[in-house]
Amino acid sequence: MENLEAPETDFWFLEVPKHPTVARFLTYWTEKRGTRAYPDRADILPADIVPLLPHVVIYDVVDGGKDFRVRVFGTAIVELVGEERTGMLISEFGHSAKLPTQPHAVQRRWRDSLQASYKTGHPVLVGGRMSSSQRPYIVWHGISCPLSDGGNDIQKMIGVMVAE
Repeated sequence: MENLEAPETDFWFLEVPKHPTVARFLTYWTEKRGTRAYPDRADILPADIVPLLPHVVIYDVVDGGKDFRVRVFGTAIVELVGEERTGMLISEFGHSAKLPTQPHAVQRRWRDSLQASYKTGHPVLVGGRMSSSQRPYIVWHGISCPLSDGGNDIQKMIGVMVAE
């Protein structure tokens, strides 16, 4: 796998997927979208993406995209970040982590990615280093994608996160 050059920051937006798991998820989301702006939550079938499930996160949009509540937080992500975040708001991330963590930095990265996707209605690809948990040697990749929930508005977000 191609190594990313060290950026000036620990978080960056990407134009194309740099990890095969993220690319696979983007292909799946695009297929489920079809000709619509984004797929419906009911279109996403766990049986279709079994190998990706440990890396999947699903959120409810809260207060017009000012915050997001985690509904599903994959086991591989829990292991990577050191915190079970199911049921949490993004604004609560990092406070119960089992690893040394800078909560505000963690929250900023997750919120920036989700808000960019929510505002544009398009998938947003991101990458970064686990510097907020004092592990900058771990490079991660992610994607945030919008979902409807039985209507035309973005009411949920879905994505994956994986470490190199």
